[in-house]
Amino acid sequence: MRQTPLFNNIDTGAQYFDEAEHATIKGVSLKTTFLLAITITIAIVTAIFLPTIAQNGGMGVFVGVLLGAAIIGFIAVIVGRFSERASKYAGVIYSLCEGLFLGALTRIAEEYLPGVGFIAMAATLTIFGVMLLLYSTGFLRSGSKVRRALIAIAFAGLAIALVTTLVILIMNISGVQFDRSVLAWLIIAEAFFLVYGVITLLFNFDEANYIVNTGASKNAEWSVALGLQVSLIYIYIEVIRLIILIAAATDRR
Repeated sequence: MRQTPLFNNIDTGAQYFDEAEHATIKGVSLKTTFLLAITITIAIVTAIFLPTIAQNGGMGVFVGVLLGAAIIGFIAVIVGRFSERASKYAGVIYSLCEGLFLGALTRIAEEYLPGVGFIAMAATLTIFGVMLLLYSTGFLRSGSKVRRALIAIAFAGLAIALVTTLVILIMNISGVQFDRSVLAWLIIAEAFFLVYGVITLLFNFDEANYIVNTGASKNAEWSVALGLQVSLIYIYIEVIRLIILIAAATDRR
């Protein structure tokens, strides 16, 4: 595999092949599961207590906490992805921050469309399973024509989605009144955002293969696990947004 700037930050070398403690797929899987477990636990607690916080008038403080968590989580991802030694701690911090955000988002989404959280989680796990199966069978490995086509479509679609969303946002700020047809454009844009998220899983799988094949240290597993978690959370959020947009477009009230 051609080495990327990100992979350059991963400590590799033949010396690790002579040690028991080098990166493995099992290690990446366990660490990804651990980080996701933290996020899910915090999200559940947040979703349960959010109505109580709102009733007691603490939403202003909670929104401030969410904004702070978003900033800290963003910094944690950058640090964790480019510093192998700090990736373990950065991953835990990111998981805690995202748990707060996802818990609040899911609870609010459930108020509008009951069951959307479960559907989004099931869809995310299904997407992950299908992509992992296609990748493990070699169908979407590096060099595959299907893979190259999918990546090209994903990035072209992402560009279109960004432009479409930006235009609609500017028109909305300008006071332009929209009819229901605008939702169709937003749904298309959101679908492209979701496809882009799905494609990022391929790069996560490539990275996992890379650290195993090159005998990277165990610390590299945390960095890859963090990357996988970011992709999965992104997909979950995009699925929720897509479902809500479709529900709004088909609402006849």
